[in-house]
Amino acid sequence: MFKLNKTVLVLVSAMLLGNTAAFAEDMIDYDGKPEQKVIYPVNGKSGFVFNKLSQAFKTSTTGYNTIIVDSSTMPSSAQISQIKSYLDQGITVIIDAKAGMGTAQAVAQKVAGFSINSEAIMIKKSTDSNGGYDVTPVSSNVYGVQASLDDSGEKVSNTVDAVFGL
Repeated sequence: MFKLNKTVLVLVSAMLLGNTAAFAEDMIDYDGKPEQKVIYPVNGKSGFVFNKLSQAFKTSTTGYNTIIVDSSTMPSSAQISQIKSYLDQGITVIIDAKAGMGTAQAVAQKVAGFSINSEAIMIKKSTDSNGGYDVTPVSSNVYGVQASLDDSGEKVSNTVDAVFGL
């Protein structure tokens, strides 16, 4: 595994192609593996996102960077408060459910004050100066949520594999 600094890659490309554009220094992983996540389940482990990610990522009660909230039953008020605290700390929170259930919306509404129509919802505190949240709907399969077109005209689906690079 090796990492290339995006600025170095852009500068080399600029020299070869005559382009003088430069970008912020981002580390890009070029070995084809997704970013390693450490996941921590809250309120159960029955959701389709947890079941898929637990096969690819480490599950732990310490050192986690992603919280997966099982929404098959409503979390307690203490759990909701803790999940809000995780969001404030910049930890990614995924409101999960069994495939086909609509329970993620109710839990997202309690946690973040809004919801979207999706089987699972990934929420992260935005790093934008305006604040707010970055929100990604997650579908259990390609047909669960209507695929949309990206800027290049290609279909985009928000399956667990697509969202997490599995």
